Amino acid sequence: MLESQRFLMSFWHSNSPDAMISSTHPLTYADRLRIRQPGDAGFALGPHVDGGGPERWEDNGYGRGNVYQRIWEGEWEKYDPWEASCRVLAEADLYNGAGACSMFRMFQAWLGMSHTGPNEGTLLVNPLLSLATIYFLLRPFFEPIYTPPKECSRMATETFLHPSNWRLERETSSNLQGATPGFAQELTATLHPHLELEKTMVHVPKIAPGDYVAWHCDSEYPT
Repeated sequence: MLESQRFLMSFWHSNSPDAMISSTHPLTYADRLRIRQPGDAGFALGPHVDGGGPERWEDNGYGRGNVYQRIWEGEWEKYDPWEASCRVLAEADLYNGAGACSMFRMFQAWLGMSHTGPNEGTLLVNPLLSLATIYFLLRPFFEPIYTPPKECSRMATETFLHPSNWRLERETSSNLQGATPGFAQELTATLHPHLELEKTMVHVPKIAPGDYVAWHCDSEYPT
């Protein structure tokens, strides 16, 4: 497992040769044992991103390392989710969240102890790592001009999602769309409609005992 972790950590790189971080020395810990009952296909928590909530927008949170600076400066195409040195300085837990971790975790993961597969309560992730992150970070700054009713036609939905239907917030608010102090960043179809979570959250393959599943620290997943 340690060799697998070293391989995964090799995806990360550092722009600073002086950064106090190593991508060759795994540090791992087990924080819980999850037991799924037969037929349990649901999740206690919907799609979310661990590592804090409002901290991602705050100067004394992720701003300490300028983790998302490219996005804030409008150069979102240049945002690199695999740059590690900026994350060492970031503060991901300003509000003492339950189960929060104060250190930088490159990945989260679990070790399979049983056979499980799609629609059996196994993990789903959103593979659009960079684009999904950019979207939920910029989402609070925009508002729709037209909002369709809950029960609407496909055409009405397409009109709602069209770029021409969205504008910068006319009155700036403190609503961070799913980010609450002390909790993970939540993602929903209502707050983040362009993510189309019902389509973009995909199952990992069938899992057998001993299989190791890992995902990026900014990945969206349910538990």
